[in-house]
Amino acid sequence: MSLFRGWRRWALGALASLTFASPALARDNFTFAWPSAINSGVAPFTFARQLGYFAAEDMDLRIQVLTGSGVIIPQLMAGQIDAAYASLEPLVIARQPGRPNFPLRFIYNLFPRSIWEFAVLDGSPIRSVADLRGKTIGVLALSSGNIYMTRAILQAAGVPWNEVRLQAVGTGVSAFEALRTGQIDMLNLFDTAHIRMEQAGTAIRRLDIPPALLNASSHGVSVTQAALQRNPGLFERFGRALTKGTIACNANLEACVRSYWAAYPALRPTTGTDEENLRREVEVLTLRMRNLLPPGSGITRPHGQFSDADWTVLIEALRAGGEVTNTNIPMDTLYTNALVPAFNRFDAAAVEAEARAAR
Repeated sequence: MSLFRGWRRWALGALASLTFASPALARDNFTFAWPSAINSGVAPFTFARQLGYFAAEDMDLRIQVLTGSGVIIPQLMAGQIDAAYASLEPLVIARQPGRPNFPLRFIYNLFPRSIWEFAVLDGSPIRSVADLRGKTIGVLALSSGNIYMTRAILQAAGVPWNEVRLQAVGTGVSAFEALRTGQIDMLNLFDTAHIRMEQAGTAIRRLDIPPALLNASSHGVSVTQAALQRNPGLFERFGRALTKGTIACNANLEACVRSYWAAYPALRPTTGTDEENLRREVEVLTLRMRNLLPPGSGITRPHGQFSDADWTVLIEALRAGGEVTNTNIPMDTLYTNALVPAFNRFDAAAVEAEARAAR
C-alpha cells in the first residue's frame, strides 16, 4: 500500500483518545496523533497532565490513535489534528520530484535515537540483515513511515526489496504470535514492543543496524507550515509541557507509570501483583527513555532540537536504498529549531524535584 494513497482516502481505522479537559477553563484544545495502540509510551504526557503542565499552558490535550503516516498526513493537512508523532522518512520522500511535497515541517525532535529494531527468535538461523533475503518481515502497518528506512537498510546489506515479503502484524499478541509461529521471520517494530515480547517469555535477538542510523533521530513532532505560521505560541506551549513531562518521567519512573495507569485504567494489568507489574512497566519505560532523552539533555543538546546530521544521515540512507534521487533538500523545508528555546524555558531542577515528590 502506498504511503500517499492515504491522501485520497481518509481511512481513520480504530481510534483511541485521552482528553485532558477542564470545563471551568477556556483552554486551547490540542489534538495529537499517536501512531500505534496506546501504551506506556504516553506516560510522559499523562505525568505532565497529573503535574499540571498542560493546564499551566492553558491547554487541553487529546491523544488520538491514527496508525501509519498514510493516515496521519491527510488528517494534518485537513486540520483534523494539530500535530503528530511521526517518522521522518515520509517528509524526505515527499520532497522528491513528482511527489506531493506536503507543506509539513518538524518542530520537535521526539526521539534523538531510533526506536526501530530488527528482532528474530533467539534460535533463528538469521544472524544478520543480509540473511533476510527471501524472508517475511512483520511490520506495524503497510503504511508505516519506517518501512522506507527498513528498505534502505536491506538494500545497503545487499538484500533486494523484491526478495522480501512484508506482513502487517500490528503490535502486542498478534505480532508476537506471528513471530513465534513462523508466519514471519523477523519483527520490525519499536523498542518497547520487543521488550514486552521478552517479558512474556519469548527469547529474541536484535540484529545489528549501522550505528549511524541508530544514533540519528527517528521521530519528531510534525505540523503544517500554515498552522505553525498562524499560531507558533500554541506549539511552543505544547512542546514546553511535553519537555517538562519527559524530564519529570525520567526523574520518577514509578510515578510516571502510575499516571499512565490512572489515565488508562483498562490498560492496567489485571494479573500478577502491583509490584511485579510496576517493575515490568518501569523496565519498558526505562528503555523508552534512553531513546527519548537527547544526549547531554538540557546541557549540550536542548530537548526537541534537531541537527542537520539527523537528516543528512537519513537522506543518504534513503539514497543508498534507492528511495530518493534528489539529496539536495533545503533543511529549512524539513525542520525548524525556532521554538526550541521556548520548549526549554523553565527550571528543569524544579521539575525534577516536583516529580520525585509525586506518588
